Order: sequence, then C-alpha cells, then structure tokens
Amino acid sequence: MNAAVAALFAKAWSARWQFEADEAAGPKSAGEAYLIQDAVFAVRHPGRRASAWKAGAAGPGSEPTGAPIGEVRASPASFGADAFHMIGIEAEVAFRLGRDLPAREYSTADLVEAVSEALVTIEVCDTRLANWKAASPLWKLADFQLNGALVTGSGTRDWQAIDFGKQRAELWVNGRKIAERAGSHPLGSPFNVLPWAVAHCADRVGGLRKGDLVTTGSWTGMEFVAPGDAVLARFPGIGEAGVRIG
Repeated sequence: MNAAVAALFAKAWSARWQFEADEAAGPKSAGEAYLIQDAVFAVRHPGRRASAWKAGAAGPGSEPTGAPIGEVRASPASFGADAFHMIGIEAEVAFRLGRDLPAREYSTADLVEAVSEALVTIEVCDTRLANWKAASPLWKLADFQLNGALVTGSGTRDWQAIDFGKQRAELWVNGRKIAERAGSHPLGSPFNVLPWAVAHCADRVGGLRKGDLVTTGSWTGMEFVAPGDAVLARFPGIGEAGVRIG
C-alpha cells in the first residue's frame, strides 16, 4: 500500500486542502487505490464500518469501480459550501439491502430478493486533487472516485416494476430544470452493477449488511453548482432528493 499517498489524502481531508497528483508517485493498480481508500477511511472514521458505497461503470464491458462513502445525510440536506473544493452534483438511483449479504456467491435471484427498495440519491462530488482533471483514473479512484458526500431521498419498494430503460431522471437547480434524461444509466439498469458491488465488498470488508446502501452511478452526468444553490434530483415513479449548498 502506498502509505505516502494515503497520508496526503488523510491530511487533505482533515485540513480541507488540495494537493497536486504526481503520476510517478501515484497508485499503480486498482487494488492499490482501494488500499489507499481503506487507510484514509480508517483515519477519517476510526472504528466505523462503511454503510454506504458508490459503484459504477463507464458502460457495458468496462470494469466497475467502487468506494466507501463516509458522509451520508437524509434529504432535505444542507452543507456549508466551505466543506468542498468543487461542488459537483450527480442524480443517481441507489439500492438499500433488506438483509445481510455475508461473503459468498449469490445468484441474481438472491440479490433481487435482498434489495428492499430503490431510492433516489444525490452524490455531491468533490476532490482533494488540485489537478483532478488531468490526474489519472487511478488517482481519482484513490480519491474515493471524487466522492464528497451522499444525500438519500425517497424511494419505492416496488422497484422490480420499474422499466429502467425508460426511466426519466431530472435535475433541478433553484427551481429550474437543468438536465433531463430517459433510460440513461450507463449499464442500462442500475441493478446491473449490484453483483459486482456485492462481490467487491465481500472481498474487501467481508460483505454487506441489512440497511446498507449501494448507489450506482450518474444518470445526468456531473453538473456543477454554486454556493447558495438548491438542488433537486427527481426520478418520477421512484422518488426525489434535495440538497442546499451554503
């Protein structure tokens, strides 16, 4: 594990500052990036297990990525703008587990039965990397895949009836709709990333537990907002989530 990089990230989180990613000194594999995440999470949240995870993939056939989420707030949520270096917003669908999933193999039917609800979330994206746009994917992965916080909203237990290929996603800022997509999840259905997330967490932390959340990637891309903005993510037929910044 790259202890020097983990120490940089831990200091950046605690002091709310950024540093330049040096490609020569950065993580050399996804496994190393995950070890850095684990080390930083342990410093930020001593003795605590992650109860929410972000998972996603660029598209079918691409390797998914994941990260534990340390800051989770229920909608309507608010954050001080000074908590973030940038304020990126993503509208997502998450799954809440209705039972424990200890480390073992699961069928698709097992996972369908284990999900108690689908709910709307807003991921607030941030970075500890001053040069994040130019940084490699492994640097961003070590940086919790640019996670800052997660806001959880309302949802539905009748999620199996949703046609995710036609599902609409809306993102509103200050009462104005700035993005609307239909069937725009990168994997077609957000459920398609869940088997990977369950296996990943089984290997990494021994499994997931009842009540844990897995959020599954943006439907509207990352939109940037400003201090004072009020954000609403709405998935008609599923639910909505809101957050105010500053």
